[in-house]
Amino acid sequence: MKVDREMEILLNEIPLLHHVGLLGGSEAGADDDADLSFLIHELAAMGLVDGDDELPAPGAATGYGFPTKGENLVAMHSFSMASHYAHMRSLFVPVTFDDAAAADGWDIRCSPPPYVPLPSPATPRARCKSVRRKNGSVMTTSPKKCGAAAAAKWHGESLAGLRGVMYHMARDQHGCRLLQQRLDDGKREVDYIFAGVSRHAAQLMVDPFGNYLMQKLLAVCDDGQRMTLVLTLTADPFALVRISLNVHGTRAVQKLIERLSAREEIGLVMDALRPGFLELIKDTNGNHVVQKCLHSFASNDNKAIFAAAALHCVDIGMQIHGCCVLQRCIARSRGEHRDKLVAAIAHNGFKLAQDAYGNYVVQVVLDLKIPTANSSLAQQFGGKYIHLSMQKFSSNVVEKCLKVFKEVDKAKIILELLATPHLEQLLPHCYANYVVYSALKNSKGSLHSALINAILPHEELLRTSPYCKRIYSKFFLKN
Repeated sequence: MKVDREMEILLNEIPLLHHVGLLGGSEAGADDDADLSFLIHELAAMGLVDGDDELPAPGAATGYGFPTKGENLVAMHSFSMASHYAHMRSLFVPVTFDDAAAADGWDIRCSPPPYVPLPSPATPRARCKSVRRKNGSVMTTSPKKCGAAAAAKWHGESLAGLRGVMYHMARDQHGCRLLQQRLDDGKREVDYIFAGVSRHAAQLMVDPFGNYLMQKLLAVCDDGQRMTLVLTLTADPFALVRISLNVHGTRAVQKLIERLSAREEIGLVMDALRPGFLELIKDTNGNHVVQKCLHSFASNDNKAIFAAAALHCVDIGMQIHGCCVLQRCIARSRGEHRDKLVAAIAHNGFKLAQDAYGNYVVQVVLDLKIPTANSSLAQQFGGKYIHLSMQKFSSNVVEKCLKVFKEVDKAKIILELLATPHLEQLLPHCYANYVVYSALKNSKGSLHSALINAILPHEELLRTSPYCKRIYSKFFLKN
């Protein structure tokens, strides 16, 4: 059945071989009908089909020698396998098409066009992911291995040949590591790498990988190269501030500050940071840059920072990062710079003392025991010690006052505490009880006795209140 079906398809396609006849209309139809009839007669003579002894009349069916609608050529002429194999070669003799058939544009069935191989695609120089076949499966190479392979290739090349791609290498994990290793090979390699990346210093300092190369380059470059980097970074007035605010850039800028030695370099860097001092001081990353300046430069070089800190001491002191910077400014300043800074903080002591961060700044000033500053604070706190003692943050400041103030000022605090009915309110208070305890520890003589006598009537309150246990255990159980 399968062979019959194939023969049916073959014989039904025979008219397509006579392409000119199909397109030529009535003018060429008679000759083509005769040719087709002759071909069928020849197939019958070969034994492939059982045809009639006489040729069918041309055009009897459709005018082109085809079967009429509903007729089947194979059904009309049965197929013989023996005759098919005996005469197979003569059946498939190629038919020659004339020029008219080839030029009419018809989609004729003929042999396919000659195979022209496509050019193979160029292999990219570096790919982050390559595909290979192993045991018939597709395998992928990880970017890490690909980067390591690229780094191994670069390792054998001269740095002079890598100058054009050195910036891109510095931003790659493996390329950056290779360049850092080459910086240890000598001055010549340092010069090559510096020439390749110095123009891109600002971009590399904020890059997750490039910042490490810049830090090491700053450690090994000479004074002239460092000055070139400083000039590059300070050409834009706000470039260095933006880098310092970046999580990667802050480390690179700190390394730059560590390496600065010439007064001209320091002046350029400080002038570039000056417009953003307030923002840097209060920033998570930028505050470390300011603190590095305070640690690395002399007091006179940091005068711009001290001036900004004194001017904005309240804004800075009441912020988590600014509080740390302000304390560092107090510790690093000298002479008139410290006097101005301490005076500005003391002048705003009452407001700072009640803040979660500002109270630490006031305590630092109190520890300095500068008479003018402590006198200013005592004057602001006078008559408000009860209010300050009952607050979480300012109660710490009152305790510090009881430790560092002169006896006269201490007496004022204790007498304010002893005034009735305030003491009865302070003893069981969650914060004020620490102030009373500190007053007992830092008082002596008649003032201490007066404080004990004022507390004794409240022994039952001290025994039952959870906040009075420290006072009770130290001064009553002991006796």
